[in-house]
Amino acid sequence: MSDSLAPLDRAKFRAFLIANLESNLEEALAHVRPDGRLGTDPWINRDQHDILPLTLLYQTEGSSIYRDPKILEVIAKGGSYLAKMLDEKGMWRFDKKDGSYWGQIYTPWTYLRWIMTYKLIKDELPTEDLKIWQDGLLLGFTGISATELNSKSNIYPGPLPGSPALIAGEVIPWVHNIPSHHATALFLAGELFDRPDWQQQARDFMQLVVAAQSPHGWWTEHIGPVVLYNRVYIEALGLYFTLSGDESVLPAIERGNRFHLNYVYPNGSMIETVDERNPTPPLTIKRDPDGTAHYLPKQVNIHPGLFFSDSGHALLAHQMPIVRTRDPKEVIDVDYLYYCLNAIEGELTFTAAQEPRFRMGNDSLLVRESPWLISFSAYCAPRLPGRFIQDRQNMVSIYHRDSGLILGGGNTKIQPLWSTLTVGDTNLLNPAGAVRETNLAPDVDVAYTPDACTIDEPSPNIWTQQISCAGAVAELACEIFDDATLNLSARLITSAPDGRPTAAHLTFIPYPESPVTLSDGSILEINSDQWTKTGLTSLSHHNWQLTLPKIAAVNWPVLPHNPYTTDGHADFLEGRLVVSLPLTDRPHLLTLTIK
Repeated sequence: MSDSLAPLDRAKFRAFLIANLESNLEEALAHVRPDGRLGTDPWINRDQHDILPLTLLYQTEGSSIYRDPKILEVIAKGGSYLAKMLDEKGMWRFDKKDGSYWGQIYTPWTYLRWIMTYKLIKDELPTEDLKIWQDGLLLGFTGISATELNSKSNIYPGPLPGSPALIAGEVIPWVHNIPSHHATALFLAGELFDRPDWQQQARDFMQLVVAAQSPHGWWTEHIGPVVLYNRVYIEALGLYFTLSGDESVLPAIERGNRFHLNYVYPNGSMIETVDERNPTPPLTIKRDPDGTAHYLPKQVNIHPGLFFSDSGHALLAHQMPIVRTRDPKEVIDVDYLYYCLNAIEGELTFTAAQEPRFRMGNDSLLVRESPWLISFSAYCAPRLPGRFIQDRQNMVSIYHRDSGLILGGGNTKIQPLWSTLTVGDTNLLNPAGAVRETNLAPDVDVAYTPDACTIDEPSPNIWTQQISCAGAVAELACEIFDDATLNLSARLITSAPDGRPTAAHLTFIPYPESPVTLSDGSILEINSDQWTKTGLTSLSHHNWQLTLPKIAAVNWPVLPHNPYTTDGHADFLEGRLVVSLPLTDRPHLLTLTIK
């Protein structure tokens, strides 16, 4: 982060948010149906989220739809359609745009936007629609109160690893990003429907959320942070604070924002190395008029939780110059941002800054040595059979100011070649053919998640990781030589007791339209064609070159398991360019050079 970052000008930021809301207006209105449906077919309940931004613009003097009676009719019918689509419990079908159905749900983000819209517009709704809205909202929030924030249905499937076992008859409400948003919405529903019991229930649950936060500023769903989803917790706390004024949540917001201020790359995307939920998504390309390509990450998030702490203001100042260069449609939750900005006072000043070394105990180390950024993880966890908690397998990421993310990319399931260290035959397992019912932690004769890991900095600009897996112990070392050169090495310290082969795997991020050039003269495109190469001495991609020992194998594309598709399939751009190194006690030396 540059020391020259200035606080955001509040008036200019407000104008940016209004312009962003306006930029989505034409598309939103193009899909309005006479029955109140919004969005494209197939309809899903989240299509109705547009009622909140429409209301904000309808009530903003100077907007293109200010006090337009046709817009009021769209808003009224849009909320009534939400009520029409509720089941007898107040739930919606959890449908996705790919046509898949994932069960019934009290969609928290939909309920929150619906109740926020109700607060803003209730006095202007036609009598018939007002009754439909109220009946639907009361049905839904009665169900949310009964089931989503207490132990009747919303409990851990068991204590998280490292937590004490439950005593006989004990139940624990599930502290998670979804019920955190339920609680926020329930608080506002309690205010508007004169249900102080709902408000107290929301306050009590938010105290559980605060108590569940790590001292380092994150929440876990298994072991360690959920970096991308962690912002959802902070967003929920920020929205809750906006609606309640409950200052007891402010320290948790600051801790969370400090974590995110440090765990963000210079290009604005989340640092994925310690994330147990989401790997780095594929890059997109933006071209200048002269054809020059710029590679853009998908995760450049801003959200209202940033409004309420010093570190949050600093992160907002870091993100906004990047956000302003992006397509407005990529900025999510602009309605939340605008709603909360209108509810707070004061300037967005800050004193916080990113730290050159950010440690979270012995479990991780983040190194900023400009132009390099290196993220080390030592989080180790048992594999789980479900799809959303990824295997903790990928232990290091390397970023360069002029290149973006080069090495790392995070975790997945049933893909040993994404693991920093494996013991056994990696061909025994791959994600092809996995479906929703597949056990994603199968018993197989290859170990691909570490049992233990340590991180050390034995001398300036040199770091080592000692990783144990199935009895084998390996050491990976990383040394920054200069602004354009970084040395990597890998060696085996202890062989696997059962004699299985041990290998290190380096996962490189693909840059679309940038070919891979190999020392054998091959020039290979980043596409769906699969290939494996051995006997190489170097490879080049994007703007970097890597020297290789001839024993290395290079594979493209090594695909992950995608938990958000019903059959787990992934596009080739979600894959990695993987360098595999069979390990012996003789170290492999590799040099990464930025060209």
